[in-house]
Amino acid sequence: MDQHLTLRTRHLGTAIACVLAYLFGLPSAMTAQAQDLERPETVATRDRPEFDAKGLPLGGFTLFPSVGVAARYDDNIFADDEIETGDRSTVVSPELELRSNWSRHRLSVVGGADSARYRDNFSEEYDDYRIRTDGRYDLRDSQIEGAAWHYRLHEDRTSVDDARGSELTEYSVDAITGAYTYMPGRIMLKGDAGFRALDYDDTDTNTGKVNNDDRDRDKTELGLRAGYKVNPDYIVFAEVRFDQIDYDQKFDNDGFERSSDAFEFVGGTQLDLSGKTFGEVYAGYLERDYDDNRFDKADGLTFGGAITWNVTQLTTLEFSGGRTVDSTTIVGASGIDVTNFGVSGDHELSRNLILSADLEYTNEDFEGIDREDDIWLLEIGGEYKMNRYLRVNLGYRLRDRDTSPDSAGGRTYTAQDVFLSLTGSL
Repeated sequence: MDQHLTLRTRHLGTAIACVLAYLFGLPSAMTAQAQDLERPETVATRDRPEFDAKGLPLGGFTLFPSVGVAARYDDNIFADDEIETGDRSTVVSPELELRSNWSRHRLSVVGGADSARYRDNFSEEYDDYRIRTDGRYDLRDSQIEGAAWHYRLHEDRTSVDDARGSELTEYSVDAITGAYTYMPGRIMLKGDAGFRALDYDDTDTNTGKVNNDDRDRDKTELGLRAGYKVNPDYIVFAEVRFDQIDYDQKFDNDGFERSSDAFEFVGGTQLDLSGKTFGEVYAGYLERDYDDNRFDKADGLTFGGAITWNVTQLTTLEFSGGRTVDSTTIVGASGIDVTNFGVSGDHELSRNLILSADLEYTNEDFEGIDREDDIWLLEIGGEYKMNRYLRVNLGYRLRDRDTSPDSAGGRTYTAQDVFLSLTGSL
């Protein structure tokens, strides 16, 4: 990022801090009292009975209704420095969650939507919705977990596969997953499976329609993990995973066969050090083979994981990273070798005021063509819980993408947006 952008970001961050201080009275909020974190809670997830919504009791369930309204300004809504355009929008987000309150087992159903309206650029408006259910059934030495969902979403302008149409690309996601975990004594055995279907709509452009049928695909996954509890704080494990991606069209619009199969073998550890530091890390070998013999096999080191550290009773940090291979329909590219690292943090200034920050770096190396992208993401914000019915969120986000070389056909952009939202819940 250039010097001008760095200064602009610094000034905006200072301004947000000043606004928070003015609105919420930070000097008096600094007297936050430490409350012991239960394993494996964080500052952001711990219960706050005096500010958490109670919901509406329905037998063995509780219904949690909520609706949020956000005012947002984005200075580069098309994520393209060559046509940099800013605009204001209003986003309305209703949600209903039905959650079990049983002593054992768990079941929840969530339905929600996000509807955005822009002041000037109506082409960027969207109406997304989501329905999801997940649950857990507890046995003596094991448990069964499952989830299913249907999402109707839009593709963000920052996507490398965005058609750059005169309207947003819409798509749906249908998925189902299941897992069985068996832990007799020190032994841990886990098997999981999943299926996901993506279906993209055609996109209008100034010269006609973009046929996105060649992006429709199904992904089937299977994983097997075996672990051993070395002591109460550590589990070492080995895991093997398989997946198969089948595109609905044998050939995409440019004549490539993009279906593929992948194999992954990793070893790692799950850790939980007295509830203060917990998570898992792993490393191993990844291999993806494509049906098209013009595409080279993608293989090599894979790694990933996330570690959460409760530095104090008022501060939580999380460190994450990983490497994987994503699908793409960029002409000539078999896939995208994605490596990312991130650090995020939450700090409780008072029981009802939490500040958050997130910094992420991602490198996207396009297999088969001369293109490499570097992406930075910075987010800072604060949540003020006025009472159990109302909360206010203020946030700032910076996204920066740089494509090398410039002739590779990518986009270089810097996009910043700020938002202020009010959420009501019962």
